[in-house]
Amino acid sequence: MYQRTTISGPGYRYIIKHYGLRSGAPGSPRSKKRKRTTEEIERQNQSNRARNIRLLILGNFKKGWHIILTYPKEARPETPEMAKKELARFHRRMKRYFEKAGFTYKWIAVTEIGSRGAVHHHLILEDIHTNTFATQDAVLECWKVGKKNFSPLYEDGEYEALADYLAKKESKEDIPGCKVSHSRNLIMPKAKKEHIHRKRWQAEPKVPKGWLLVKESLWNGINSYTGLPIQHYLLVQDTKSPPDG
Repeated sequence: MYQRTTISGPGYRYIIKHYGLRSGAPGSPRSKKRKRTTEEIERQNQSNRARNIRLLILGNFKKGWHIILTYPKEARPETPEMAKKELARFHRRMKRYFEKAGFTYKWIAVTEIGSRGAVHHHLILEDIHTNTFATQDAVLECWKVGKKNFSPLYEDGEYEALADYLAKKESKEDIPGCKVSHSRNLIMPKAKKEHIHRKRWQAEPKVPKGWLLVKESLWNGINSYTGLPIQHYLLVQDTKSPPDG
């Protein structure tokens, strides 16, 4: 028997399969519980942060922008708290701008402070573009203190590289106000845990009808904590075929 956790949201399923610490894998002795090292805990936390950011992007920003908001040197916030307040003012202006046009404002953000004190904000925003409204125009209007750099979100790898990048920026800044934050209206991932009464899982998972395996996401390895096999992978909805279940 093994455990399967399915983390799901709009258009994706993230699957994790592993054996319990006490039960062990077939043919393997039961493992003794041990205390994880600080490095192991940090690596796992970093991986979890990146995964969570990636799933938030997948579930909420099918088309979007990665935007960097900067400050001129003479206008840099003196403290992280001041930077946080400046970003909050930007969000309030953006929300009013979006609502006036009949749209909902959604965002993910993280603040970075460079080695020389250069403060800037990374944002993920939805790309809305109509005859009368554009997300780019809203940002240009609402960020009043510095430059705005726009990069479209690319789906290659299902945003894995971008999520890793933002998670590293977050972990680098162990300072109040510099953690990844997001608007409350995002659709959050939901996790379902199951006990599967089989001895092993397939190295190449069976993909349900209506879904596609992101091949780069498939990983069959060893859990550094338990020393037992673990598998995880990402499924995304095949828009050309209705999914089962």
